[in-house]
Amino acid sequence: MYIFAPAMKQVRYLFFIFAIVVVASCRTSTYVRHYHSGPDDIHSGLLSQSQGGTEAQAQMRREETHVVYERVIGIAAELDKLLNAEDTILQRSQLGLHVVDLTAAEVIYARNAHQRMRPASTEKVATAVTALDLLGPEYQLTTQLLSSAGISGSTLHGDLYLKGVMDPLLSTGDVRSLASQLRNKGIRAINGRLIADASFKDADEYGWGWCWDDENPVLSPFLCNGKPTLIDQLIAALRAEGITVSRGTSIGLTPTDVRPLAMVSHPLTAVLKPMLKESDNLCAEAVFYHIGKYYAMYSSLKSTTKSYSRKQASAAVNAVINKSHLPVWGGREGTSTVADGSGLSLYNYQTPAAFTCMLAYATTRPEAILNPLLAALPIASVDGTLKNRMSGTAAAANVRAKTGSVNGVSTLVGYTTQRSTGHFIAFAIMNQGVERMSEGRSLQDKICALLSE
Repeated sequence: MYIFAPAMKQVRYLFFIFAIVVVASCRTSTYVRHYHSGPDDIHSGLLSQSQGGTEAQAQMRREETHVVYERVIGIAAELDKLLNAEDTILQRSQLGLHVVDLTAAEVIYARNAHQRMRPASTEKVATAVTALDLLGPEYQLTTQLLSSAGISGSTLHGDLYLKGVMDPLLSTGDVRSLASQLRNKGIRAINGRLIADASFKDADEYGWGWCWDDENPVLSPFLCNGKPTLIDQLIAALRAEGITVSRGTSIGLTPTDVRPLAMVSHPLTAVLKPMLKESDNLCAEAVFYHIGKYYAMYSSLKSTTKSYSRKQASAAVNAVINKSHLPVWGGREGTSTVADGSGLSLYNYQTPAAFTCMLAYATTRPEAILNPLLAALPIASVDGTLKNRMSGTAAAANVRAKTGSVNGVSTLVGYTTQRSTGHFIAFAIMNQGVERMSEGRSLQDKICALLSE
């Protein structure tokens, strides 16, 4: 568990403010699972993570309203004081800030919270929440060798199909395992072709709105060691196992009457860790296209159109963002533009409030979304892209958040636990137009330290 019982026993809740949960009336595509969330659901989700929920809930109801207000007003005043002291950076750049006390279901602070801004790599948070919501943490990225042909003696009498699924974790060792599995079935010769099935995604090798001078990953269904070399690696692995392919290789579609002969898999949760902790762009794009593949089963988008996979993945992420929005916090649908899964694109736009609403929604599905998300997010002063940040403050080993940085943009989105109250806090900090990344990061670290005290 990542929300600890001692903290949850201090749960407070301003219960009468949120008598009407409006999220259930939100427009949500019929092909996205309907897990409605509102302040009551967020509070319940957090309670379900703690031990002694009944005691915590009773304690919550005993708390006087003015105590909650005083706490919120006090934090807001401290944030105002901090931001006023940082007037130099704020005069030269834009700040979007949204802070929510998830335990009390209360907005603590909002500044430009509904302005559309470039998220940079914090876009990966939207990708991760969508993947966990739609695919689930048990989802597997499975690369397969299949055939409908019969085997007699040591010969496969027909074609062998390679179904690539853009697995960013697939290694040379995995490819060797595929070849070894064929050999263990007694196959020494393939009297047909090795046919690579590229239908997992569209033919686009790069993302929409990516800069030509970035170090962009290649978006191929045939990845091995993060490069589009799976076909060549498989041919070499088959040769090493003494397996011959008589009619060479080609690209084609896998027929429906095939059976699997070999497979290797990696779980979604394993892909999320480098994606979030190290901000791996290829992992994020792979997850994005798996979301699109799932969505394609229900989507009305035409599979013959250019970039259909990206459009399906974008529609799926937007649908989850929209269904998680909370009008009671000032959020609204249709404010996000999802161009890719990694945040590399110049065309991505999110609002700080859209991020906090997604983080709040995650608490309503703790086992499926919240806990895997927390496990994959960088931890301040501990690991990932936050390893060297916030040391010696209340945020150290406390804040779990995703960083984001592209030219002129520095962002941070995630969670912290307020040490003085045990309350669980979600925040989104988006700096636009900064001259130096260090300026944005310094302000973010100060905000996180204050929220964690």
